[in-house]
Amino acid sequence: MASPSLFAAEAGAVAAGAAAIDLDRVEVRPQLESQTRAVDLKRSSDAIEDAVSSDAMGVYPDKNVAESLQRLPGVSVTRDQGEGRFVVIRGLDANLNSVSVDGIAIGTPEDASRAAPLDVIPSDSTERLRVIKSPTPDMPGDAIGGAILVESASAFDRDGRSLRGKIEASHQQLSGKTSPKAAFNYSEVFADTVGVALGVNYQKRTFESDNTEVEYGALDGGADEDLFATSLQRRKYEIERKRIGANLNLDWHPSEDSRYYLRTLYSQFDDAETRQRTLFNFGDGEVAALGNGQYRIDDLPADAIQKRMRYRTKKENTFAASVGGENRLTGAVVDYKVGYTRTEERVNDEMEARFEYAGDDTRATVDQRSRVPGFTLGDAGWMDNGNYDFDRVVLSPKRVDDKEHSAQVNVRFDGDASSYKFGLLGRWRDRNVDTNERELRVGPEIALSDWTTGSPDHRGGSLGQGMSSDAMRRYWAQYGGQYSARPQDLGGNALASLEEDYTASEDIFASYAMGTWDIGALRIIGGVRAEATRFSATGNSVDVASNGRSYSVTPLSVSRSYSNVLPGLHLRYDAGDTWVLRAAANKTVSRPSFGDIAPRIGLSRGDEEVRIGNPQLDPYESTNIDLSIEKYIGSTGILSLGLFHKRIDGYIVNTVSNNDPAYPGYEVTRVINGEKARVNGAEFNWQQQLAFLPTGWDGVLVGASGTWLDTDFDPGLAGREGDDFMLPRASKHVYSAHVGYEKAGFSTRVAAVYRSEYLDTLGDSRAYDIYVAPNTQLDFSLDYKITANVSVYLEAQNLLDKPLELYQGTRSRTLQMEEYGRTYALGLKVAL
Repeated sequence: MASPSLFAAEAGAVAAGAAAIDLDRVEVRPQLESQTRAVDLKRSSDAIEDAVSSDAMGVYPDKNVAESLQRLPGVSVTRDQGEGRFVVIRGLDANLNSVSVDGIAIGTPEDASRAAPLDVIPSDSTERLRVIKSPTPDMPGDAIGGAILVESASAFDRDGRSLRGKIEASHQQLSGKTSPKAAFNYSEVFADTVGVALGVNYQKRTFESDNTEVEYGALDGGADEDLFATSLQRRKYEIERKRIGANLNLDWHPSEDSRYYLRTLYSQFDDAETRQRTLFNFGDGEVAALGNGQYRIDDLPADAIQKRMRYRTKKENTFAASVGGENRLTGAVVDYKVGYTRTEERVNDEMEARFEYAGDDTRATVDQRSRVPGFTLGDAGWMDNGNYDFDRVVLSPKRVDDKEHSAQVNVRFDGDASSYKFGLLGRWRDRNVDTNERELRVGPEIALSDWTTGSPDHRGGSLGQGMSSDAMRRYWAQYGGQYSARPQDLGGNALASLEEDYTASEDIFASYAMGTWDIGALRIIGGVRAEATRFSATGNSVDVASNGRSYSVTPLSVSRSYSNVLPGLHLRYDAGDTWVLRAAANKTVSRPSFGDIAPRIGLSRGDEEVRIGNPQLDPYESTNIDLSIEKYIGSTGILSLGLFHKRIDGYIVNTVSNNDPAYPGYEVTRVINGEKARVNGAEFNWQQQLAFLPTGWDGVLVGASGTWLDTDFDPGLAGREGDDFMLPRASKHVYSAHVGYEKAGFSTRVAAVYRSEYLDTLGDSRAYDIYVAPNTQLDFSLDYKITANVSVYLEAQNLLDKPLELYQGTRSRTLQMEEYGRTYALGLKVAL
């Protein structure tokens, strides 16, 4: 049997879902419909993958694409302001994933990384989310972690005309604010040949977070492990976040042998953020250990207490468009596609005003017996904004542009029990990063009391009187032109503004040959993919004099090319109607981050520091082995177990050296290809409707998944040769579970996701390694159908009120504690 075409596979998945549940059930059972579609996608796939699908009404169990994906086995997320942002697959950095929209790779607004944030794409703009964990040779090879496929809806995914609308109000506990959300989707098929699907959605979210951050350092005269809280700061974030999404998809099926399509998706993400913070630099005083985790600080200088107010609007947008088709010719099937993606970030107005306490020197006590240190100050004057002097204003505008054009063609020749497929792919990508940070200290004195507001609420303690970002911006609009840099800051400003700037182009040319053979119940897929990469970039070498008053800038440019050969073998065995066994062995690749390979040198002679980019970095290469067994339970359930192994050559790490022969006496920071990294893991997944239970209980749906990882790598850090390291951002354990119930017009669900701690940043010793603490997310949803076309729903997120917590060395030393509170949403859905 020949391998199915793209269109046939999609149609088959939809047909299978429709056959599994009659129309009445689809209308009243969104969880079951979503589960059925996802199971069908996994079962019909030749690759090793998992999927999340919308229900028949186009609704996901989560609002955010990243958070929907975290329910899959082997998948976790890293969060920004309480929302899932980057997706981690099998414990590997999001930088090692590829992300595509309707088959077109998208870029990232991140200035240095390749990781694509998935909180910028509203869930309402998508139809299916697929995670390919072991790609076949006809898929792009840049997927050491995995390939995330975001697919928008075709009109042929629906039955006739479809009109759907949704309005929602969400309330965040911490801010006390209620925010709106709305979505509209329309699709229709005309004359059985032309399909139109379009959607628009909008969300505005006003929320807050309370953050406490601590820095720890060695205490003079103390033991190496006796680290003291040298600095503590309390931060208050007030954020207004907007998401806008739109998609328009056109399909033309003039005959069974010809299909053509246009896919477009646009998303916009706007973040207006105010950050107030108060800093206490205890390390500036005379510190004495009192024992039992308590310390006394004498002669604490007044300017060790500081207040800062930052405001910025970050605007990110992503646009993806592709046009293509498929034609069945005599003896062959040809499909082709051209695509364009554009990702942008604009931060035009970021500014931070800094002030220092102008009272008397004081004393303090610090108590580190709890994870977040407590403290008392001998002077309460720090709480009054009138007691602060102006220090400086820091301006940090940034611009990132990432564009890619692509073209691909595939030809498949089908036989009675075999097929042969060949393809070509070209990708032409351009990036431009422009940062312009500078510090301005010369200008009129600013009276912070003129910007004073009421003291903000903060779970960690007082920040003193509040500051108004509106007042700050009004002041700067009127008087900002009167501020300039000190002569001794000119070099530092040049370093901050020019060191991270670069332009880059990356061209990738790929070809593959793949065969598929069916021998009874066994399917064998084998082939090889070759990818040639050509890279060029320009950057700057910035050399700042010791006095900071002068500097030189030298343009740098580099170009290089390399090739990767990526063989792959996949086996799939259908053992009866309900069992599927899979095995795969292949090679995948991930290219270095643009910020790491951009040519740049930042030399600060006064600080005796130098940071160097490394354009000669080789890509990561991974050899992968996967085994899995899947038991399908009826039409809606699955029980699966998978084992996997990855050996990654040339794992890229950041190094700091004090004995670089090119820079004697300097601390040199650069990235290098380290030694091998190893990942061993197991995945378990179970989802089922308990239809065998007595009437009334047969509407129960349950599910659980778990991932267990064993990782290690050698970062090549001097002085730590004997230490064992887990891969950064790799949690050893990730679990998820849900219990749902659907009956008549009633649907409810409780879902939990747990991930264990993971290493975030490597330090000079274990005491300075930074970890992200374990976290459990518990969510609840309830949906009730008032009529056949109208339903109301209630959702609650972060019911356990869990914070984001980082710690240094041991769990008893909290480095960061950020709290968000709970969020509740009430909404109305209409489907016609």
